[in-house]
Amino acid sequence: MLRLLPRFDRPRSAAQSGALQAIYDAAATGWQDGISKLGFINAYAQLMRNAPSPATPPKVLDAGTGTGAFAQAWIDAHGTPATLTLTDISRAMLQVAATRLPATQVLTIGVGDEVPHVPPQDIVLCAHVIEHLDDPHAALTWLRDRLRPDGTLIMAISKPHWCTALVRWRWGNAAYTPDKAHAMLKAAGFTAISAHPFTSGPPSRVSYGYIAQRA
Repeated sequence: MLRLLPRFDRPRSAAQSGALQAIYDAAATGWQDGISKLGFINAYAQLMRNAPSPATPPKVLDAGTGTGAFAQAWIDAHGTPATLTLTDISRAMLQVAATRLPATQVLTIGVGDEVPHVPPQDIVLCAHVIEHLDDPHAALTWLRDRLRPDGTLIMAISKPHWCTALVRWRWGNAAYTPDKAHAMLKAAGFTAISAHPFTSGPPSRVSYGYIAQRA
C-alpha cells in the first residue's frame, strides 16, 4: 500500500529511496496476504464502489501499484479496462501484480529513472504513495497531468492517528488530515473532490479515500 512514484519528485536521497525499494522488494511475496488481513482489500473495494463507473471501458493507470490491490478493487467494481498501466519502484511487487492483473503495460521506475511516456488516461489510481515524497504537490501535479480533462483520480492517503505513527516508524511516511488532503488536491488542479472514510479495522484509523476530477 506504500510505494514511490517516479522522478517527478526526488524522494529524499537516492540512498534512502533505494533502501525503501529494497524493503518493498523483500516484502513482495507476502504483501497481498498482509494487507488483506489488515482489511485494506475490503476498504479499497468500499472506496471503488463510490467511484463513477465509465460508460465504456477506460484507460487506467495505477501509479505505485505494489501487488495490484488497488487496481484489482477497481476492476472488481467496474470491469476490465481498455488498457491498464502499472508502475512501481519495486520490480518484485510489479511481478506479483502482473501475474494477478490483465496489465497492458508494466513499468518499473527505479530511483532516478526518467519518467516514461504515459498517454492521457481516463482513470488514475494511487494508493498510499504521496505520503513518501518530499513534495506532495509535485506528485499530485504529475497525477493530474496523466489524466484527460474530466478524468477521475482515486486515491488512498494516510491520515494522522497513533497507529499511523507506528507505520511511519517502519516506512517513514507522512500523514494528512482530510482537510489538508482536500486543499492539496484543489491546489494541484482537481475539482469535485470527495472524501470517503473507511469504516472498519486498521484502514479506518490510518487512511482516507478520495475521489476527484481533473479540472
